[in-house]
Amino acid sequence: MIRKMKDFWTSLDETTIISKRELFLGIVAVALAGLALGMIFTPKKTVTIGSNNSGNGCNCGNKGIDGDDDTEEA
Repeated sequence: MIRKMKDFWTSLDETTIISKRELFLGIVAVALAGLALGMIFTPKKTVTIGSNNSGNGCNCGNKGIDGDDDTEEA
């Protein structure tokens, strides 16, 4: 078995010619396979966008939409 692996390893030194299209498509195929396998085998996670603070938006001390203010004229 080890002899077969050594023979295979030495056979990798041979020069072969491939087109740029084949090289590009091979790289794209490997990248997409890695992306797909990464999405399949990653553990489930929960993603939260935002801070989960209570309230309807950030009032930050500003007047409300109705103009509810204590200094409102009667």
